[in-house]
Amino acid sequence: MITEVAMPKLGMAMKTGIVTKWRVQEGEPVEEGAVLLDIETEKISAAIPSPASGVLGRVVADVGAKLPVGALLALIGDPADVFPPKEELAPAGVAVGVPSAPTPAPASAREPVSPAAAGSGAPVSPAARRRAKELGVDVTLVPPGAPGKRVTSDDVDAYAAAQAATSEGAPVRVIPFTGIRAAIAERLSASLVEMAHVTVSRETEVRGLVRRRSELAAGFEAGTGIRLTYTDLLVSAVARLLPDHPLLNATLTEQGIELLSTVNIGIAVALDEGLIVPVIRDAGTKSIGEIARERAELAARAQAGTLGIDDVEGGTFTVTNLGSFGADSFTPIINPPQCAILGVGRIVEKPIVTPKGRVRTRPTMWLSLTFDHRVVDGAPAARFLAALSERLA
Repeated sequence: MITEVAMPKLGMAMKTGIVTKWRVQEGEPVEEGAVLLDIETEKISAAIPSPASGVLGRVVADVGAKLPVGALLALIGDPADVFPPKEELAPAGVAVGVPSAPTPAPASAREPVSPAAAGSGAPVSPAARRRAKELGVDVTLVPPGAPGKRVTSDDVDAYAAAQAATSEGAPVRVIPFTGIRAAIAERLSASLVEMAHVTVSRETEVRGLVRRRSELAAGFEAGTGIRLTYTDLLVSAVARLLPDHPLLNATLTEQGIELLSTVNIGIAVALDEGLIVPVIRDAGTKSIGEIARERAELAARAQAGTLGIDDVEGGTFTVTNLGSFGADSFTPIINPPQCAILGVGRIVEKPIVTPKGRVRTRPTMWLSLTFDHRVVDGAPAARFLAALSERLA
């Protein structure tokens, strides 16, 4: 019996998928449940198991084909089965990820500048002549930085760099602008266009955060093998604080501002191909240990490309931490349909003047809250940052 392999629906929002790799080649045996191919949606990359055992008799969808949910990808059957030719089966869709031919540069950008156009006859400094000789540049072709000025060594360097850039030809490598990378661009561009982004920042003393991690980390890591991170403690603090600041745990719909009853915290995870935001659901009801375990599992699955659609949907607020990459502060972009995102910088020891006028060294961190000003005003957002700072101090 021949079994059809169709493009799966990995979530309610999924409409299309891209075939990125066949793990089994046409004519090779397959086992039910074993990984058959990889696909990529707008949100995740996923390994798709074989629906049956037998032989991969016909591959219909080529690598790079973008297909709707339910489209025929392949046929599996017995070695004795006769499989129809690929041409007689359902169309495999269109290939994606193939960059279009670059637009030719204007002739003026490609062709060497003539001596006349380059300012032939302009005075040339001795240093410029020496530099031109070092670089093998005809100094008579080098235009001065401004009309009536003489050619300087800086002008020679600029001319040589421009010539090198125009003669390099094709790029070394073209990264296909598809899948997760394209989805990030589309969603965040839409976020910037549709929302009224405002960011408020606060440098916060975080002695309490550092002390709390120091108290818990050793025992937790010894017992679980999982590293307790500052992000885990921040997610816990934010999740418990948001019910007191409901406008930051909301979404704007056609009906109005919807205040959400659950707190589902998205945690931004950096991947080679882009950024993905798995979600810890009901984070305010979970212990720090539960959050750490779930965060570690989601991050590992994100790196392995095994997240499901349900793992990345349903977030109500996002935390993105660039402190581990050395960033002090930054301006995060809201992940729609959420209305706020918290950016976290690195922890730095700094001298602080105490209320009694004494100078003490304290660990500090920059927190940057970007919010949709259509939903939240600056004062409530600032109050949220102030309350979070108190919890971390």
